[in-house]
Amino acid sequence: MKTTTPFLLAFAGALAALPAAAEVRISPAQPSSFERVNLRMNVDSCTFDPARVTVTMSATQIIVGAPHNMCLVAGEPRVVDIQLGAFPPGNYTVTVHENPNEFSLPYERASFTVTERPQIAVFPPPPRPLADYTGMWWNPQESGWGLSLNQGVSNAIFGAWFVYGSNGQPEWYTLQGGQWTSSTRWTGLVYRTTGPFFAGPDFDPRLVLIQAAGTATLDFTQSPGTEDRARFTYTVGGMTASKTISRMAF
Repeated sequence: MKTTTPFLLAFAGALAALPAAAEVRISPAQPSSFERVNLRMNVDSCTFDPARVTVTMSATQIIVGAPHNMCLVAGEPRVVDIQLGAFPPGNYTVTVHENPNEFSLPYERASFTVTERPQIAVFPPPPRPLADYTGMWWNPQESGWGLSLNQGVSNAIFGAWFVYGSNGQPEWYTLQGGQWTSSTRWTGLVYRTTGPFFAGPDFDPRLVLIQAAGTATLDFTQSPGTEDRARFTYTVGGMTASKTISRMAF
């Protein structure tokens, strides 16, 4: 028994380390062109090692390396998202391998189709951006305020603008409800929101107040020497100003 027990333990550990039949699916299920695509997997929290995950691509095949840890006891079930990228329209295949460098057979497969973003059927077609301007924007010479922009799959813009008011207290505004007037210029409305203390014992949504505060324009037009910058022009509280902002790299 003393000689067989280590063997049985090693055998059990090897079995636990074998890739389980993890469910995989694509998120979002029907991605649009250049929308971020993830591979969503059901995994064992012990055998799955996020530090060893790799993603490579050859033509339209995406190869995910997901080696497994050796575990004697199964871990808790988890759901993980592995970012694959953003792709032009077309058909793609994903394979998941224990060791892709050794041409191991995949233990999971998935396929998906990326389609063109739906367009409004009008002529001439409305302007649309050619780039994604999502990110944190600021003026490095005016640290303390900034603009967080999110550009959705339909190219709609939502911005969270954090500033300090005339009394030195922080204030929040949002940019929304706008439209692209060219491929690099967006114009929309500015709203000011106030509400109850967020950490209070009972949050009363009736105390949330959303007020129209003004308008804003984002101009991402670039010329030589002004790359990676934008012009943020706004009118709030009867005051109009224009700032040069750049996307924060981090």
